[in-house]
Amino acid sequence: MTNQTKMKSNIILILLTGLFTVLYISLIFNQNIWTDEAFTIELTRKNSLFDIIHKTAVDVHPPLYYIIVKIFISLFGSSFQVYKIASILPMALTMALSVTHIRPWFGMKRAALFLVFLNAIPCVMEYSIQIRMYSWCIFFITLMGLSAYGALTWDTFVHWHTLTLSSICACYTHNFAMISAMIIYVLLGITLAVRKRAFPVRWFISGAVSGICFIPWLPTLLRQTGSRIGNYWIPPVTLDTIAGYFDDLFGSRLPYTAVMFAILFVIAIFFCKRSRREEYFAAMLILVPVFTALAGILISVMLTPFFIARYLIPCMGITALFLAVRLGGMLHSRAAIVLLGIFLTVMIGNSYYTNFLSEYRSTHTDEFLCYMDENRTPDDIILYNNQEYGFIYECYFGSDKLRFLDNMDFSSQFDRIWYLDSCVSPWLSDVTLEKHGLVKKYIATLGIEQNDFILYKICKRP
Repeated sequence: MTNQTKMKSNIILILLTGLFTVLYISLIFNQNIWTDEAFTIELTRKNSLFDIIHKTAVDVHPPLYYIIVKIFISLFGSSFQVYKIASILPMALTMALSVTHIRPWFGMKRAALFLVFLNAIPCVMEYSIQIRMYSWCIFFITLMGLSAYGALTWDTFVHWHTLTLSSICACYTHNFAMISAMIIYVLLGITLAVRKRAFPVRWFISGAVSGICFIPWLPTLLRQTGSRIGNYWIPPVTLDTIAGYFDDLFGSRLPYTAVMFAILFVIAIFFCKRSRREEYFAAMLILVPVFTALAGILISVMLTPFFIARYLIPCMGITALFLAVRLGGMLHSRAAIVLLGIFLTVMIGNSYYTNFLSEYRSTHTDEFLCYMDENRTPDDIILYNNQEYGFIYECYFGSDKLRFLDNMDFSSQFDRIWYLDSCVSPWLSDVTLEKHGLVKKYIATLGIEQNDFILYKICKRP
């Protein structure tokens, strides 16, 4: 390939990366957050880096993602859009691997296919704009998978160094990304031992360094796991649950999309033949999500339910790479290219449309916030009776003028009360209002996140 051809290929890949990044960015101009996103916001807005690490230790995830977000909002502000851009950045970095790694190693066709497959997998776009750690996991695990191939093929210090660093980052970002990283190490070690018929020393050193770096967090991980046994929100894992994992990741609002992806996987696994090195690499790629799922199922059965389908999202980058590497070698006919192109284009369009509806049309949040901006004064109180949503409301309004119903002093000074009645207990009785000379007026049925409530305005009786 000439330098001019390389340059043209890189420009095409950069343009595709830019296009997909713009699609992601177009989905963040709203005020919708869900419960776990509110947890991220509350944790990072209120706490120092040290406090974030301390408070993460009593949760279920490692601290690296929250540290990244804290640094990000310290530099650029703490609007919801800044938080979401912090999640889009690693997706752009993952797509940039098509230029830095995939095209030079596997060719232009596979690099372009990687970009398209990555964004066509239905679950990827959804979780890549959320204020959570999944997009960073995708980047770290994808970089680790590619670094493993570099170490396997060229055995250079750079590839071993990148493998070690990306594995450490993955382990400190999500517990199941840690499991995926361990599986990559095991598969790489077996492959090296089979090929070289000798003990892989550099592999051992890399794994040892990664393991030593995780030791400081290991007691916390064991304590987190022990405290959740029999006391976690994930339902028991059944055969129906396991059968639904694939549909959760590759299904969509369009019919039979999971079936179509299943067919592509079957073709990629059984009908594509490449060089022995690529065979090893492709097998390693697809075995990572498979063994990660098996590990999650075993943990859930033997200890307590800990695993759900979205914990495989860190593996979606290497899953897309597997499909690109395997299928890219068999796309010789124009008909096959057209059919696959149509399917993937439809999947990308459907994924974007589904997430557009979810971000901009699925809740009353923007309508509610617009109304409050137009009618609320600085001396108004926002009152709510759904205690579980208190920290979510705090992300929008702060804590100064926010009150839970049981903690409200109706004899205090205020201009008006905006009451968010979720139709749950505790209830605001008419007796309480009459006692304090207050009247309640219905405004509308609105909501935040997926929690609809009746908005009332409470004022002093004329």
